[in-house]
Amino acid sequence: MSNISSEKHVSLKIDKLSDHGDIIKIARAFASDERLKILRYMLNKSVSLSAIAKELNMPISSVSRHIEILSDAGLIVISYQPGLKGHTKYCAQAILDAKISLAAEKHEVKSKSYLVEMPIGLYTDCNVSAPCGMVGKDEKLGDFDTPDIFFSPVRQQAECIWFESGSVTYTFPSPADANARHRISFSMEVCSDTLYYNNNWPSDITLKINGIEILTFTSPGNFGGKRGKFTPPYWPVACTQFGLLKKCSVDKNGVYLDNTFIHNNVTFDDLKLGESNHIKFEIGVKKDAEHRGGISLFGKNFGDFDQSIIMKIT
Repeated sequence: MSNISSEKHVSLKIDKLSDHGDIIKIARAFASDERLKILRYMLNKSVSLSAIAKELNMPISSVSRHIEILSDAGLIVISYQPGLKGHTKYCAQAILDAKISLAAEKHEVKSKSYLVEMPIGLYTDCNVSAPCGMVGKDEKLGDFDTPDIFFSPVRQQAECIWFESGSVTYTFPSPADANARHRISFSMEVCSDTLYYNNNWPSDITLKINGIEILTFTSPGNFGGKRGKFTPPYWPVACTQFGLLKKCSVDKNGVYLDNTFIHNNVTFDDLKLGESNHIKFEIGVKKDAEHRGGISLFGKNFGDFDQSIIMKIT
């Protein structure tokens, strides 16, 4: 399901024939009281099949059947963690909302967006602490847990970087008409960081634009157990494999995370984008964060999403 597997906010249209298969699968997934109870139980957390069965008083065989239908609809993701007796299957929420429109599709003329994609290794400043490291498309880059490697030219080849606390800063070009624009967004694939992987490993990740703190969100874990869609074969499947695609936006009304309004303490005008020919974007984990669970950033050739860090200004 191409739409559902790659977006946190799914929008499908009855007027669009290519969406019909996804609509049918979602409708089937929602057409069960038991499956709705399962979805409600796993909100904002990763849970095992046995935990679902115990909490909802369902036979494990029934839970397994329901999970298969929810996964086929793209509503949940399944991962595996090592256990005492092989691997344990864990399930987590895959999308935040799904909208099915019965209106005819309108073809609107949209204003031209200013779009820049920045490779994750092309940061212009950093201050990171170990455990840390970076790997490329074909091999690891330098020694792990040595912050010095973050200043090496090999960082240009990085497709996955990680560190426990600190930050990296990227410098993006600014459009000449930045003052005439009204919205800026940054999207990236990101998650927590820990040894091997742990789907339940929260970390508070903070974003700044032009030195102004925009928001802090909590990554629920450091994901692995199955190979990421673009993760290279040489990288062990027992290590971090993929992250979540997160988008932070700022407009005249305030700040949004994944298109959900967060606060109005910062607005587009506060960023003063027209005062310089560049825009600074900083991402990291504060040393005094409540959940200091590290950060992993993914490029185009690592993880589940075919992108690095994308800035979009409209």
